[in-house]
Amino acid sequence: MIMDTNCKLKIENCKFAICNMHFALCTFFVLIATFVQPSTLMANPPGTPKIVGARVGIGDRYKAGVWTQVEVVLSGGGEALDGRLTVVVPDGDGVSGRVSRPCRVAPGGDTVVRLITRFGRVRGEMTVEFRDEGRAVLRRTFKTAKQADGEHFLPALEFRKLFVVVGESDLGLEAAGKLSGEEADYLPVLARLDDAAQLPSHWHGYEGVDAVVFSTSRPDAYFPLNDDDRLEALERWIEMGGQLVLCAGAEAERAFAENAPLSRFLPGNLAKTISLRQTIALETFVGSRVAILQSGEGRNALAVPKIEEVRGKIELSEADLPLIVRQPRGFGQVVFLAGDLDSPPLDRWSDRPLLAAKLLDLPIAASEEASRQSGAMMHFGYRDMAGQLRSALDQFDGVRLTPFWLVAALIVAYILVIGPGDYFLLRKLVGRMQYTWLTFSLFVVLAGAGALFLAFWFKGDELRVNQIDLIDVDAESGRMRGATWANVYNPRTEAFDFSVRPRTPHARTLVGWLGLPGGGLGGMSARAEPPLLWTEGFRYANDLDALLGMPLQVWSSKSLTARWDAPNEAFPSADLKAANRLLSGRIVNSLDFPLENCLLAFDRSAYELGTLRPGDSVRFDAMTRRSELKTYLTGRRTVMTEKDTYQHESTPYDRAGDDLAYILRMMMFYREAGGFRYTGLWNDYQNFVDLSALLKTGRAILIAEVPVEFDRARGADLLDGDRPLAGPKDKHRTIYRFVFPVEEGG
Repeated sequence: MIMDTNCKLKIENCKFAICNMHFALCTFFVLIATFVQPSTLMANPPGTPKIVGARVGIGDRYKAGVWTQVEVVLSGGGEALDGRLTVVVPDGDGVSGRVSRPCRVAPGGDTVVRLITRFGRVRGEMTVEFRDEGRAVLRRTFKTAKQADGEHFLPALEFRKLFVVVGESDLGLEAAGKLSGEEADYLPVLARLDDAAQLPSHWHGYEGVDAVVFSTSRPDAYFPLNDDDRLEALERWIEMGGQLVLCAGAEAERAFAENAPLSRFLPGNLAKTISLRQTIALETFVGSRVAILQSGEGRNALAVPKIEEVRGKIELSEADLPLIVRQPRGFGQVVFLAGDLDSPPLDRWSDRPLLAAKLLDLPIAASEEASRQSGAMMHFGYRDMAGQLRSALDQFDGVRLTPFWLVAALIVAYILVIGPGDYFLLRKLVGRMQYTWLTFSLFVVLAGAGALFLAFWFKGDELRVNQIDLIDVDAESGRMRGATWANVYNPRTEAFDFSVRPRTPHARTLVGWLGLPGGGLGGMSARAEPPLLWTEGFRYANDLDALLGMPLQVWSSKSLTARWDAPNEAFPSADLKAANRLLSGRIVNSLDFPLENCLLAFDRSAYELGTLRPGDSVRFDAMTRRSELKTYLTGRRTVMTEKDTYQHESTPYDRAGDDLAYILRMMMFYREAGGFRYTGLWNDYQNFVDLSALLKTGRAILIAEVPVEFDRARGADLLDGDRPLAGPKDKHRTIYRFVFPVEEGG
C-alpha cells in the first residue's frame, strides 16, 4: 500500500514537472509572438524583397471614402521575384478590404507598385503584404501620423477641398482659400508636386481632387506625361467631371507645341505670344484697386498667349484678346487663363489670391449670417448631403425600427415576471418553491422566443434593396456617365459578391462601399472604432468592378455606390441658341420612354417643362416662361416686412427629408442653390454630382425622372454574383441629366 502511494506520488510529480515545462514553453512562444513583429519573424533571406515605404494619395494628400492611389516601394533582393502585392485597409464600417495586383520585383533595385483602394477611416492603419506563390514573404503595417515618412502616412481629409499644383509655387491658392473666412479645419488643402510624373496613372485616383492647376512657366515639368498613361488618366478624369485650370504665359509656345502633352487641353489655336500693357479687365474682374503693371520694377507688360478659334465660353477679354476661357470637356471643364500666376508681374500682385479664387469658384468673405447658420445647425447624424442620401436609402418598406417605449416596457415586464411573478406563482398557487428551476428556465425560453418573433415581425425575413441611379448624357461628345447608390438590407448573416451591371453595353464600372462623412456614430472620422465583427473581410475584384465576399450581419444594411461610363447615342434632340442669356430653339423627346418633372437649366434661369412623352417637343423664345434657377431651387419669394420694406425669404431646406429625388436635385445644383449657407450641409463626399460649374460654360442641362414602370430605362442592376438582388417590391428610381451645347448669338 505504501509502495503504491509512493508510485502515485512520483507519477504526479512527473506530471507536474511536464506541465511546468509545457507552460514555460507556451509562455516563451507567446512572448515571442507578442514582442516580435511578423516582418522580423520572416527575416529576409537572399532573394526576398523589402517593403521600403508607401505613399498614399497625391502629394500625401487624399480624402476618406473615395478611390485613392497607394504607391508602394519594394527593394529587390538577390534575384527577381514574381508575386502579388496586397494592401489591406478598413472600409467605412470597419471591415477589412483587400486590393491586390501581380508584380515583379527586380533584383538589386527599387520597384514601385501602384494600387487603387478606398480608406474608410480618417485615422487608421494600412497593411501591405507581398506574397510569393501563396506564401507570405513580407508584411508591414503603416499608421497615420502628423508627418508622412517611411512608416506613417497623413490622415485623410473631410469637408475640405483638395487642389493639386505642379511646380514650386502655390500660385496663390493657399491665400485664396483663406478668403472665405472659414475655420482652419475647413480651409482648402494644397497638394504640391515637383513634376507631373507624380500624378495618378488611373483616372479614379483623382476622385478626391477638386481641381488640378497647371502653370506653363516650366514646360519641362509636364514632358513626363508623354511617356505613360498619366495623360490619358487626367483627360478622362476631366471628362468625368474634373476641373483643370491652365495658366499660360511667356512659355506658352513651348508648352503647347504640336507634340507637347498640354496641347490637347488648349481651348483654341495658339497664334502667338504678345505683351499686354493694359490689364484693367483683369483688375475689374476681381474687384481690385491695385494695378498689376507698375513702372520702375520691370513689370510694365504681361506676357500672354493669343488664342484664336476659341472653343468654349470667353468669360473675360481685353479688347479682342481672350483672357479667361471656360471650355466644357464632357462633364468637366478646362479653365484657361492668359498669364502665369507664378511669373512676374502676377506673382507679386497683392490681389493674386482674388484671381485664383475666381478661377476656382471659391467663396470670398463669408458673411456673419453663414457663421450663425453653421453654429445653429441641428445634428441629424450626418453633416454631408451624401449622409442624408444614405439615410434616405436606409428606409426600407416592411422594415421598422423597434420603438424604444416597447423595448423598455418589455424589459420591465420581463423583470416582473421572473421576479415577483415567479415568486407569487410558486408560493401562492403551487406551494413548491423548488420548482423555480423549471419555471425560471421556462420564462427565459418564452422571453427569447417572444423577442425573436417580435424581431421578425418588425424587421421581416426578406432581403430588401433601395436604389437610385443618376445618368448623365453629354449630347456633344456622346459620352454617358452613371452613378448608382444602393442600400442592401439582409435578414440573415451571409457574404455577398456585389457588382453593378449597367443596362448600357460596353460600360466600364467601379464598385465600392459608401461611407458616412463626419464624426457621428458610424462616421469615417468617429473617435470610437467600430467593433471588429469579421476577421477575413472582403476583397476588391481585379478591375475594381465588384466587392467579393462582403459580409453582412443579421438584420443589418450595407451602403454601396458605383460609377460607370459608356458611349451613348440615345438622347433627346435639341437645337438651342442663346442671345442675351435667353434661349431660343426647341427640344424633342426622341427616346422611347417618357420624361417626367422635366426642368431645363441654362445660365441662371430655370424652365419647368412638365412631362415630355415620346415624340413631344417644346419650343423656347424670349417669351417662354422662366424663373431664376436659385429661386426655383430654394423656393425664394419676396415678402413685405413690418417696416413696409421688401426682403427675400427662402423655404428652409429639409435636412431630415428622405425624398431621394429632392435630395439628389439639391446635390445636382448645390453651389447654384447657395451651398452650405442654404442647406446647412456640406456636399464634399459626392461632389461630382454638382454640375453648377458647367452652367458657366454655356451649356444647358435637362433634368428628368423616369416613371417607375419603365423598367428598361433604369440605369443599372445590383447583383450578387450573377443574381439580381432587387425584387418587385423594392424601390428603384432613375434620374436623367442631358447636357446640350448652346450656340451663342441666336
